[in-house]
Amino acid sequence: MSEQPNVSVLLLKRNCSFTPKQVGQFYLSMVLFSSVIASYFYWQGAWMIIPFACIELLVLGIALLIYSRHATDYEKITIQDGMMHIEIVNGSQKIEKQWPLLWLRIRTPIFSKDTKLSKDPKNNLVTIEHADESIYVGSYTLREKRKELADKIRRARELGLH
Repeated sequence: MSEQPNVSVLLLKRNCSFTPKQVGQFYLSMVLFSSVIASYFYWQGAWMIIPFACIELLVLGIALLIYSRHATDYEKITIQDGMMHIEIVNGSQKIEKQWPLLWLRIRTPIFSKDTKLSKDPKNNLVTIEHADESIYVGSYTLREKRKELADKIRRARELGLH
């Protein structure tokens, strides 16, 4: 009987109501609905409704495109075989790091009333450091839960070392 390797996975995702596919379906339904309404008023002689309907659909389309680009963003931390693999996807940007557990440092976010510290968003995130490199995680976690997230990462790291 072979022993299963100890694997810890933390997956942090945005809390999005729509998937990109649902956004496309919603937009298509809005185009059809607005087109029917605009066509009715156009046939009644109110031709100026067409440019306004087009502007409305264009603005809605841009907003939904921006939304759907970030709907699948995530942060994934995998600990396996003495290594921590960090994968962060934000829009079309993907960052991947892989570091040995033995030399990692996990810093808890700084929550300070000092305005200089609190304005820097990196001070409000969990920092994982290796040598002179660092990566920030926890942007999809409530501010109040980030200290708990840092503790979870530390516990997973300790389990991965043994």
